[in-house]
Amino acid sequence: MKQGFGVLIIAMLGLMALNGCSNSDKSSETAANNRRLVYEEKNANQRFDNTDMVRQVFDMNHDGQIDLWKYYSYKKTIDVEGKGELIISRKELDLNFDGRIDRIMFYNQKENLIKEEIDTNFDGNIDRIHYYDNGLIVKTEFYELKCNSIQIDGESNPETNPNLIRFYRQGVLTREENDAACDGKHETVTLFNAEGEIVQVGLDEDGDGVIENWIRY
Repeated sequence: MKQGFGVLIIAMLGLMALNGCSNSDKSSETAANNRRLVYEEKNANQRFDNTDMVRQVFDMNHDGQIDLWKYYSYKKTIDVEGKGELIISRKELDLNFDGRIDRIMFYNQKENLIKEEIDTNFDGNIDRIHYYDNGLIVKTEFYELKCNSIQIDGESNPETNPNLIRFYRQGVLTREENDAACDGKHETVTLFNAEGEIVQVGLDEDGDGVIENWIRY
């Protein structure tokens, strides 16, 4: 009996080992499939012409869906013949993993970030654009749906004006322009000091986009 019981235990352990290997194989296969997504092509963002760009795609959270796109262009050179060195030109990210692009980052020839477009509420429309210089933000534009919309995957977009623009110097907010009517003519302008305190507010009293009256604080 003891010998038979020992054989049974060995057999059960063998089956458990086989099941463990099977689960391990499935996990390895899933991981391999996720890695293969890096090299698969997906439809390009319609807003941009990617003809002369090299693209990489990534599945960052391993859910089987692509959520990061990297675009590389050839560095512009005068003395070197051929296409030359590949440099990062643009990144597109799906921040909430819903299958739609929510953030687009643009880079110059030195691979420095110069602009990023963001859909902060994940509705498919860009509502914030940041501009950078030497790694510091210099301007931010805010867009509301009432001012039309910039669709991330739209082939074309209507002319759209931000309802609010903020300007920065050395990363510090210095000026704010408010255009509630979204007609390209700001109704108020607010100036800030280095401590972020309001020092002046300008008012456009006749709607022509020119500030006629300044209030000092």
